[in-house]
Amino acid sequence: MKKVLSHPVFHILVTGLILATVLVCVFPNAMPRLSWVINYAVQLMLFFLLAGLVMLFLGQPRLTFAFFGGCVLLVLFLKYSVKGDGIERWRNQVRQRHLASGHPVSDLKVAHINLTNANSRAEVAAILKTIRADILSLHEVTPGWAQWLADSLDTGHPFRHIMVDLGIFGVGVYSNYKLINVDTFFYKDIPNLMCQMEKDGSPFHLISVHTKPALDELSKNQLEEHLNRVQQKINNEKGAKLVAGDFNAVSWSGQLQSFLDHTGLMESRTGFLPGSFSGKISLFDVPLDHIFYSGEFVCTHFQNINGQSGQHLGILGTYRFPLQTNHVQ
Repeated sequence: MKKVLSHPVFHILVTGLILATVLVCVFPNAMPRLSWVINYAVQLMLFFLLAGLVMLFLGQPRLTFAFFGGCVLLVLFLKYSVKGDGIERWRNQVRQRHLASGHPVSDLKVAHINLTNANSRAEVAAILKTIRADILSLHEVTPGWAQWLADSLDTGHPFRHIMVDLGIFGVGVYSNYKLINVDTFFYKDIPNLMCQMEKDGSPFHLISVHTKPALDELSKNQLEEHLNRVQQKINNEKGAKLVAGDFNAVSWSGQLQSFLDHTGLMESRTGFLPGSFSGKISLFDVPLDHIFYSGEFVCTHFQNINGQSGQHLGILGTYRFPLQTNHVQ
Protein backbone atom coordinates (compact mmCIF):
# COMPACT_ATOMS: atom_id res chain seq x y z
CA MET A 1 0.00 0.00 0.00
CA LYS A 2 2.77 2.43 0.90
CA LYS A 3 4.47 1.81 -2.46
CA VAL A 4 1.24 2.60 -4.30
CA LEU A 5 0.65 5.79 -2.31
CA SER A 6 4.24 6.90 -2.90
CA HIS A 7 4.28 6.22 -6.65
CA PRO A 8 4.47 9.39 -8.81
CA VAL A 9 1.90 8.07 -11.28
CA PHE A 10 -0.61 7.59 -8.46
CA HIS A 11 0.08 11.16 -7.30
CA ILE A 12 -0.63 12.48 -10.79
CA LEU A 13 -3.86 10.49 -11.10
CA VAL A 14 -5.18 11.58 -7.70
CA THR A 15 -4.23 15.22 -8.24
CA GLY A 16 -5.84 15.19 -11.68
CA LEU A 17 -9.03 13.67 -10.29
CA ILE A 18 -9.18 16.27 -7.51
CA LEU A 19 -8.63 19.11 -9.96
CA ALA A 20 -11.23 17.72 -12.37
CA THR A 21 -13.78 17.43 -9.54
CA VAL A 22 -13.19 21.04 -8.48
CA LEU A 23 -13.49 22.26 -12.08
CA VAL A 24 -16.79 20.42 -12.54
CA CYS A 25 -18.14 22.14 -9.41
CA VAL A 26 -16.92 25.58 -10.45
CA PHE A 27 -17.78 25.25 -14.16
CA PRO A 28 -20.69 22.75 -14.34
CA ASN A 29 -21.78 23.94 -17.79
CA ALA A 30 -18.48 22.74 -19.25
CA MET A 31 -19.56 19.13 -18.62
CA PRO A 32 -23.38 19.05 -18.57
CA ARG A 33 -23.59 15.32 -17.88
CA LEU A 34 -21.62 15.79 -14.67
CA SER A 35 -23.26 19.05 -13.60
CA TRP A 36 -25.09 17.19 -10.80
CA VAL A 37 -21.75 16.97 -8.97
CA ILE A 38 -22.14 20.62 -7.92
CA ASN A 39 -24.94 19.59 -5.54
CA TYR A 40 -22.39 17.69 -3.48
CA ALA A 41 -19.70 20.39 -3.30
CA VAL A 42 -19.97 20.55 0.50
CA GLN A 43 -19.61 16.79 0.90
CA LEU A 44 -16.64 16.78 -1.49
CA MET A 45 -15.01 19.59 0.48
CA LEU A 46 -15.35 17.59 3.70
CA PHE A 47 -14.08 14.43 1.99
CA PHE A 48 -10.98 16.25 0.72
CA LEU A 49 -10.35 17.58 4.24
CA LEU A 50 -10.67 14.12 5.79
CA ALA A 51 -8.55 12.50 3.07
CA GLY A 52 -5.88 15.15 3.56
CA LEU A 53 -5.74 14.39 7.28
CA VAL A 54 -5.42 10.67 6.55
CA MET A 55 -2.59 11.29 4.07
CA LEU A 56 -0.88 13.52 6.63
CA PHE A 57 -1.09 10.71 9.18
CA LEU A 58 0.33 8.24 6.62
CA GLY A 59 3.25 10.53 5.83
CA GLN A 60 2.28 11.37 2.23
CA PRO A 61 3.04 15.11 1.88
CA ARG A 62 2.19 15.40 -1.84
CA LEU A 63 -1.20 13.74 -1.47
CA THR A 64 -1.81 15.77 1.68
CA PHE A 65 -1.15 18.97 -0.27
CA ALA A 66 -3.37 17.81 -3.15
CA PHE A 67 -6.37 16.99 -0.94
CA PHE A 68 -5.99 20.10 1.21
CA GLY A 69 -5.62 22.18 -1.95
CA GLY A 70 -8.87 20.78 -3.35
CA CYS A 71 -10.59 21.47 -0.03
CA VAL A 72 -9.37 25.09 -0.01
CA LEU A 73 -10.51 25.68 -3.59
CA LEU A 74 -14.01 24.39 -2.80
CA VAL A 75 -14.13 26.48 0.39
CA LEU A 76 -13.34 29.61 -1.62
CA PHE A 77 -15.85 28.67 -4.31
CA LEU A 78 -18.64 28.13 -1.78
CA LYS A 79 -17.75 31.20 0.26
CA TYR A 80 -17.93 33.58 -2.68
CA SER A 81 -20.92 31.88 -4.31
CA VAL A 82 -23.38 32.43 -1.46
CA LYS A 83 -24.93 35.88 -1.18
CA GLY A 84 -25.80 36.87 2.37
CA ASP A 85 -25.51 39.67 4.90
CA GLY A 86 -23.16 38.16 7.45
CA ILE A 87 -21.84 41.52 8.66
CA GLU A 88 -25.34 42.90 9.15
CA ARG A 89 -26.31 39.77 11.07
CA TRP A 90 -23.34 40.26 13.38
CA ARG A 91 -24.31 43.88 13.93
CA ASN A 92 -27.85 42.76 14.70
CA GLN A 93 -26.58 40.33 17.33
CA VAL A 94 -24.67 43.19 18.95
CA ARG A 95 -27.83 45.28 18.93
CA GLN A 96 -29.74 42.46 20.56
CA ARG A 97 -27.36 42.45 23.51
CA HIS A 98 -27.94 46.19 23.99
CA LEU A 99 -31.70 46.31 23.53
CA ALA A 100 -33.52 47.99 26.39
CA SER A 101 -35.87 45.68 28.28
CA GLY A 102 -38.75 48.10 27.77
CA HIS A 103 -38.48 47.95 23.98
CA PRO A 104 -39.36 44.42 22.82
CA VAL A 105 -38.66 43.61 19.18
CA SER A 106 -41.16 41.71 17.05
CA ASP A 107 -39.73 39.05 14.74
CA LEU A 108 -41.27 37.53 11.63
CA LYS A 109 -40.92 33.74 11.49
CA VAL A 110 -41.36 32.12 8.08
CA ALA A 111 -41.38 28.36 7.52
CA HIS A 112 -41.34 26.40 4.30
CA ILE A 113 -42.37 22.73 4.44
CA ASN A 114 -42.82 20.04 1.80
CA LEU A 115 -45.69 17.92 3.09
CA THR A 116 -44.84 14.83 1.07
CA ASN A 117 -41.73 14.29 3.19
CA ALA A 118 -43.77 13.87 6.38
CA ASN A 119 -44.44 10.40 7.79
CA SER A 120 -47.85 11.37 9.15
CA ARG A 121 -50.19 14.27 9.72
CA ALA A 122 -49.60 13.95 13.45
CA GLU A 123 -45.93 14.60 12.79
CA VAL A 124 -46.76 17.77 10.84
CA ALA A 125 -49.10 18.94 13.60
CA ALA A 126 -46.38 18.47 16.22
CA ILE A 127 -43.83 20.34 14.11
CA LEU A 128 -46.15 23.27 13.39
CA LYS A 129 -46.86 23.55 17.11
CA THR A 130 -43.14 23.54 17.88
CA ILE A 131 -41.90 26.06 15.32
CA ARG A 132 -44.73 28.59 15.87
CA ALA A 133 -44.18 30.25 12.49
CA ASP A 134 -46.09 33.39 11.55
CA ILE A 135 -46.22 32.41 7.88
CA LEU A 136 -46.22 28.94 6.34
CA SER A 137 -45.28 28.17 2.75
CA LEU A 138 -46.47 24.61 2.11
CA HIS A 139 -45.79 22.52 -0.99
CA GLU A 140 -47.34 19.36 -2.43
CA VAL A 141 -50.72 20.28 -0.96
CA THR A 142 -53.22 17.64 -2.10
CA PRO A 143 -57.00 17.89 -1.49
CA GLY A 144 -56.60 15.61 1.53
CA TRP A 145 -53.86 17.77 3.02
CA ALA A 146 -55.85 20.93 2.29
CA GLN A 147 -58.87 19.62 4.20
CA TRP A 148 -56.74 18.56 7.16
CA LEU A 149 -54.94 21.91 7.22
CA ALA A 150 -58.26 23.77 7.10
CA ASP A 151 -59.42 21.87 10.18
CA SER A 152 -56.09 22.17 12.01
CA LEU A 153 -54.86 25.70 11.27
CA ASP A 154 -58.05 27.78 11.54
CA THR A 155 -57.16 29.25 14.92
CA GLY A 156 -53.42 29.62 14.34
CA HIS A 157 -53.24 30.86 10.74
CA PRO A 158 -56.62 32.34 9.81
CA PHE A 159 -55.50 33.81 6.47
CA ARG A 160 -54.65 31.49 3.62
CA HIS A 161 -54.55 30.95 -0.13
CA ILE A 162 -54.32 27.42 -1.53
CA MET A 163 -53.85 25.89 -4.98
CA VAL A 164 -54.43 22.15 -4.50
CA ASP A 165 -53.07 19.59 -6.94
CA LEU A 166 -53.36 15.82 -7.20
CA GLY A 167 -49.72 15.73 -8.28
CA ILE A 168 -46.75 17.47 -6.70
CA PHE A 169 -47.39 21.14 -7.43
CA GLY A 170 -50.07 21.97 -4.89
CA VAL A 171 -49.08 25.11 -2.97
CA GLY A 172 -50.50 26.98 -0.02
CA VAL A 173 -49.64 30.05 2.06
CA TYR A 174 -51.00 30.20 5.61
CA SER A 175 -50.51 33.40 7.59
CA ASN A 176 -51.20 35.18 10.85
CA TYR A 177 -51.31 38.40 8.84
CA LYS A 178 -54.09 39.43 6.50
CA LEU A 179 -53.45 38.66 2.83
CA ILE A 180 -53.97 42.11 1.33
CA ASN A 181 -53.51 40.82 -2.20
CA VAL A 182 -52.70 37.46 -3.80
CA ASP A 183 -51.27 37.12 -7.29
CA THR A 184 -51.23 33.57 -8.68
CA PHE A 185 -48.89 33.36 -11.64
CA PHE A 186 -47.83 30.31 -13.61
CA TYR A 187 -44.82 28.89 -15.35
CA LYS A 188 -46.49 26.53 -17.80
CA ASP A 189 -48.85 24.57 -15.50
CA ILE A 190 -46.92 25.19 -12.26
CA PRO A 191 -48.53 27.74 -9.90
CA ASN A 192 -46.57 30.30 -7.91
CA LEU A 193 -48.10 32.50 -5.20
CA MET A 194 -47.21 36.13 -4.48
CA CYS A 195 -48.97 37.30 -1.32
CA GLN A 196 -48.92 40.86 -0.05
CA MET A 197 -49.08 41.32 3.72
CA GLU A 198 -48.31 43.92 6.36
CA LYS A 199 -46.55 43.68 9.72
CA ASP A 200 -46.53 46.57 12.19
CA GLY A 201 -47.34 48.99 9.38
CA SER A 202 -44.58 47.67 7.08
CA PRO A 203 -45.81 46.00 3.87
CA PHE A 204 -44.01 43.05 2.30
CA HIS A 205 -44.51 40.24 -0.22
CA LEU A 206 -44.13 36.50 0.32
CA ILE A 207 -43.55 34.52 -2.87
CA SER A 208 -43.85 30.72 -2.79
CA VAL A 209 -42.06 28.93 -5.64
CA HIS A 210 -41.80 25.25 -6.63
CA THR A 211 -39.58 24.34 -9.59
CA LYS A 212 -38.79 21.10 -11.36
CA PRO A 213 -35.31 19.62 -10.79
CA ALA A 214 -32.66 20.16 -13.47
CA LEU A 215 -31.87 16.56 -14.40
CA ASP A 216 -30.80 17.15 -18.01
CA GLU A 217 -30.33 19.99 -20.49
CA LEU A 218 -34.06 20.30 -21.19
CA SER A 219 -35.04 20.46 -17.53
CA LYS A 220 -32.13 22.82 -16.83
CA ASN A 221 -33.48 25.22 -19.45
CA GLN A 222 -36.95 24.90 -17.93
CA LEU A 223 -35.54 25.72 -14.49
CA GLU A 224 -33.89 28.84 -15.88
CA GLU A 225 -37.12 29.87 -17.63
CA HIS A 226 -39.12 29.32 -14.44
CA LEU A 227 -36.68 31.41 -12.41
CA ASN A 228 -36.78 34.13 -15.07
CA ARG A 229 -40.57 34.20 -14.75
CA VAL A 230 -40.32 34.57 -10.97
CA GLN A 231 -37.58 37.17 -11.39
CA GLN A 232 -39.83 39.32 -13.58
CA LYS A 233 -42.63 39.25 -11.02
CA ILE A 234 -40.25 40.12 -8.19
CA ASN A 235 -38.63 43.01 -10.03
CA ASN A 236 -42.03 44.44 -10.97
CA GLU A 237 -42.93 44.82 -7.27
CA LYS A 238 -41.33 47.38 -5.00
CA GLY A 239 -40.64 46.91 -1.31
CA ALA A 240 -39.63 44.08 1.00
CA LYS A 241 -39.81 40.50 -0.28
CA LEU A 242 -39.37 36.96 1.00
CA VAL A 243 -39.11 34.13 -1.53
CA ALA A 244 -39.55 30.61 -0.16
CA GLY A 245 -39.82 27.25 -1.84
CA ASP A 246 -38.37 24.08 -3.30
CA PHE A 247 -35.99 25.34 -5.97
CA ASN A 248 -34.41 21.93 -6.60
CA ALA A 249 -31.02 23.61 -6.96
CA VAL A 250 -28.27 24.51 -4.51
CA SER A 251 -27.70 28.21 -3.83
CA TRP A 252 -24.22 28.07 -5.39
CA SER A 253 -25.55 26.70 -8.70
CA GLY A 254 -25.38 28.89 -11.79
CA GLN A 255 -29.17 29.10 -12.06
CA LEU A 256 -29.71 30.43 -8.55
CA GLN A 257 -26.63 32.64 -8.72
CA SER A 258 -28.09 34.38 -11.77
CA PHE A 259 -31.50 34.60 -10.09
CA LEU A 260 -30.04 36.26 -6.98
CA ASP A 261 -27.88 38.61 -9.06
CA HIS A 262 -30.87 39.89 -11.03
CA THR A 263 -33.26 40.22 -8.08
CA GLY A 264 -30.86 41.48 -5.41
CA LEU A 265 -32.10 38.82 -2.99
CA MET A 266 -29.91 37.17 -0.35
CA GLU A 267 -29.61 33.64 1.02
CA SER A 268 -30.85 32.96 4.55
CA ARG A 269 -28.39 30.14 5.23
CA THR A 270 -25.28 31.34 7.02
CA GLY A 271 -23.50 28.01 6.60
CA PHE A 272 -23.70 24.93 4.45
CA LEU A 273 -24.71 22.54 7.25
CA PRO A 274 -27.29 24.43 9.35
CA GLY A 275 -28.66 22.74 12.45
CA SER A 276 -32.23 21.68 13.20
CA PHE A 277 -34.53 21.83 16.22
CA SER A 278 -33.05 18.57 17.47
CA GLY A 279 -29.58 20.09 17.35
CA LYS A 280 -28.41 17.54 14.78
CA ILE A 281 -26.42 18.41 11.67
CA SER A 282 -26.62 16.12 8.65
CA LEU A 283 -23.55 15.74 6.47
CA PHE A 284 -25.56 14.28 3.61
CA ASP A 285 -28.47 16.69 3.15
CA VAL A 286 -28.38 18.67 -0.10
CA PRO A 287 -29.95 22.13 0.45
CA LEU A 288 -32.49 22.38 -2.37
CA ASP A 289 -35.11 24.44 -0.50
CA HIS A 290 -34.43 28.08 0.30
CA ILE A 291 -35.79 31.28 1.76
CA PHE A 292 -34.36 34.31 0.00
CA TYR A 293 -34.97 37.84 1.24
CA SER A 294 -34.54 41.43 0.06
CA GLY A 295 -32.39 44.13 1.66
CA GLU A 296 -35.34 45.58 3.56
CA PHE A 297 -35.07 42.59 5.91
CA VAL A 298 -32.40 41.28 8.24
CA CYS A 299 -32.25 37.52 8.78
CA THR A 300 -31.59 36.84 12.47
CA HIS A 301 -31.87 33.04 12.55
CA PHE A 302 -32.15 30.06 10.21
CA GLN A 303 -32.44 26.31 10.71
CA ASN A 304 -33.65 23.08 9.16
CA ILE A 305 -36.91 21.39 10.08
CA ASN A 306 -36.52 17.62 10.43
CA GLY A 307 -39.09 14.92 11.07
CA GLN A 308 -39.15 12.42 13.90
CA SER A 309 -37.06 9.94 11.93
CA GLY A 310 -34.56 12.62 10.92
CA GLN A 311 -35.88 13.20 7.39
CA HIS A 312 -35.73 16.72 6.00
CA LEU A 313 -39.13 18.44 5.98
CA GLY A 314 -38.34 22.09 5.44
CA ILE A 315 -36.67 25.23 6.73
CA LEU A 316 -37.41 28.06 9.15
CA GLY A 317 -36.12 31.63 9.01
CA THR A 318 -36.56 34.57 11.39
CA TYR A 319 -36.55 38.08 9.91
CA ARG A 320 -36.80 41.66 11.03
CA PHE A 321 -37.15 45.03 9.40
CA PRO A 322 -33.92 46.95 10.19
CA LEU A 323 -35.94 50.02 11.19
CA GLN A 324 -37.41 47.95 14.01
CA THR A 325 -34.00 47.41 15.61
CA ASN A 326 -32.42 49.80 18.06
CA HIS A 327 -29.01 51.20 17.27
CA VAL A 328 -26.25 50.61 19.75
CA GLN A 329 -25.50 53.79 21.65
